[in-house]
Amino acid sequence: NFTENGKMQGEILITYDLLGSPRSSTVTVPIDVFNRNSMRWTDFAALSSFISPNSPEVLDLSKYLVGIARDKLRTGLNRNLQFAAYLYEGLRAGGLTVSNDRTTPYTEYHLDPDRIDYVQYPFQTLAYGSGDMDDIGLLLAGMFESVGIKAALIPLESDFILAFSLAISAEEAAAFFNSSESFMEMEGEVWIPLSMAVFREGFVNSWYNAMTQLAPVLSGEESAEVIILRDSWQIYQPSAITGKEAQFQKPVEDAVIRAAETAMLRYITVEFGPRIKALQERIRVEGGSTALYNDLGLLYIRAGMYREAKAEYRRSAGLGSVSAMVNLGNLFMLERNYKEALDWFGKALQVQPDSAPARAGYDKAKMELQD
Repeated sequence: NFTENGKMQGEILITYDLLGSPRSSTVTVPIDVFNRNSMRWTDFAALSSFISPNSPEVLDLSKYLVGIARDKLRTGLNRNLQFAAYLYEGLRAGGLTVSNDRTTPYTEYHLDPDRIDYVQYPFQTLAYGSGDMDDIGLLLAGMFESVGIKAALIPLESDFILAFSLAISAEEAAAFFNSSESFMEMEGEVWIPLSMAVFREGFVNSWYNAMTQLAPVLSGEESAEVIILRDSWQIYQPSAITGKEAQFQKPVEDAVIRAAETAMLRYITVEFGPRIKALQERIRVEGGSTALYNDLGLLYIRAGMYREAKAEYRRSAGLGSVSAMVNLGNLFMLERNYKEALDWFGKALQVQPDSAPARAGYDKAKMELQD
């Protein structure tokens, strides 16, 4: 809670032996003490001490935004990615902005270990409604960690990158991305980087801008320090500093949903669009088949496009595909349309009486209808 620069009186006590006799000497020295927001960029990992996943101000906002996201989750998409989009866009919808600190600008101070920078705690960034690139990144990192998403910090020369883990492997990521150029891999997990320099441009622009900036690092041409918070907290423990001045106005739910869903649709268009078009073209050239219709339906499900998925599965079911019938039953179960679900599971059992997925779905749908 030391909020001002100042001086403290200290003592240097020297004990020694002189000709076999113990001696001591005391010297009084003034010690310069800097306020709690001060930091020298001698060890970038020290940034982690400004963040706590248990900060009440951070928790209050992140739980509110994730609560909104839970009602809109697409079951086919990565959960961490969707939560991150809602947390990011929730801050933007609430009016948070990046404002370059003219007194201690990040782009100058983090490059000079002899200069003392001013770094905001997340509760201060919320209270002020703005901050430098690193301040916004630290706030978002705390919010990610507060909901169980691993976060990392990557300070670059002209940008501050925040990355978050999708908690999946690169092999698993093939189901969610058009190419490996859309993500980075660390410690066997897929991570998505976000550029704080273009924070105002939204989640997707921030993501792809960060990938562009990190390209020389990922190719090995350049180097950058990566601070994974859960590792650096072993040395620089999370700060317990909090403040009553954090009065960030929670954004309106509808505004958060509009912004986050726009981001998710952009992601779906970029990452799923080319694969969907390729399958559609194969169907046009080769003609429809249960395999192609099912593959296209699966892509639509992963993209959260359930209406389109149903259309493809109906085409496949019309050709006798039991898998398509079961998938249709599962889709209607998600929508709590248990009567329609029971009908499709029943059709699957008529074609293949020993189908375990169809039997399990049929029994569950029947139980739901009875309740």
